[in-house]
Amino acid sequence: MSSTVRRPSAQVIGLLVIGMLVCGCSNSIFTKWQDMQCVANCGPLDDPTTRKTFEQPVWQTATMFVGETFCLMAFSLINSRLNLFARPVKGGISLPTDDVVVEGKEEAKKMRFSDAILFWLPAVCDILGTTFMSIGLLFIPVSVYQMLRGALVLWVGLFSVLFLQRRLTRAQWVALGVIMLGVGIVGAASLIQDKNPTTQPEAESAEKDVSPLVGVGLVLLAQVFTASQFVIEERIMEHHSVEPLLAAGYEGICGLLTTLSGLFLIYRFYGSTAAGRGGYFDAPEGWHQIIEHRSVWSTSIVIAISIALFNFCGLAVTRSVSATSRSTIDSCRTLLIWVVSLALGWESFVFLQVIGFVLLVYGTFVHNGILAFPHWTGLREIELPGVEADDPLDSDYDDERNTTSPGGIATPPFTPSPVQRRTAETQPLLKTAQE
Repeated sequence: MSSTVRRPSAQVIGLLVIGMLVCGCSNSIFTKWQDMQCVANCGPLDDPTTRKTFEQPVWQTATMFVGETFCLMAFSLINSRLNLFARPVKGGISLPTDDVVVEGKEEAKKMRFSDAILFWLPAVCDILGTTFMSIGLLFIPVSVYQMLRGALVLWVGLFSVLFLQRRLTRAQWVALGVIMLGVGIVGAASLIQDKNPTTQPEAESAEKDVSPLVGVGLVLLAQVFTASQFVIEERIMEHHSVEPLLAAGYEGICGLLTTLSGLFLIYRFYGSTAAGRGGYFDAPEGWHQIIEHRSVWSTSIVIAISIALFNFCGLAVTRSVSATSRSTIDSCRTLLIWVVSLALGWESFVFLQVIGFVLLVYGTFVHNGILAFPHWTGLREIELPGVEADDPLDSDYDDERNTTSPGGIATPPFTPSPVQRRTAETQPLLKTAQE
């Protein structure tokens, strides 16, 4: 079945990439900055050891879902009135450019509004993953937090093999091992940074004596739930035709309602007790901390908007270019966050962290087909998973329902990179020459 694909201009793609970098960096930086805001005993005469900082990961999770809900609003507005730069396409958003006809699979069943409940399960995974990451961020530097999220590729790869019947090449399995090594080195770097604590007085909190290993463990555990979320999302989108921006909005609504319901339920049985009062599940206390401190509520607004814009730009990049391109840009975002946090004096430079980051990026690039291992490793040959050998350029690669999830993580089979396509094109010629 043929379909029409419209590729945005280079200028539009450039703006989307810049927006993804700026909004993605702002989201992580402002979340960490919000964690450092004093909400009690903040006076100059108060004992600094009694100062209390904003530590409400559940409310931060709710803020994230508010941002995702904005995606639904943006989708409706763009499709109805505000899409000034696009030509209308049935069922979605398109940027005006040249038309290219490609062959693809039969269209999946169009998703109805009543089917939005399907996104409740990935929303629950998102709640658990985001909450664990928000708690972990309290104990580790923001750059370590961002780098540890690179472990997501590992879990998505494993789960796609187990539950989506994907196939990984030998090089991709080795790349996952490189990613694991990089994650371990970054985690070790966080222990070194703990011996050289930040000079920022706002960073002091009740949890300052907690080992950064707790934060590392929570962030890594969160990646299991996030990977589950992406795999479930991909399964849904294999059977239902839905724009990723609309899917993010549906998930935002499901997640926001579930988070608020769960928060008040936990508050009723735990947060309101003596043991839970003033903690993560004290809903009224967290709400008052937000509305009574300008630095907190204003940051919440910025975080929600940055999440909405990051989702929009990221999904647009994935659809316009490829998921592998998005993974490359996301690595640049991690580097930018690290540079900003160093410039702000929130953390010290640790060379071990550089090594871990390089391994993370290299493993991710190899896994996504952007780079290849050296020839002497024996892993140089680029096998294209999920495609028969006699049809190396099978059009299924262009079926984005099989290559990306709403979170933008590429799962095998991937959209071929230029290196993969050139290799696939030359394989039949080499075979003929050998015969």
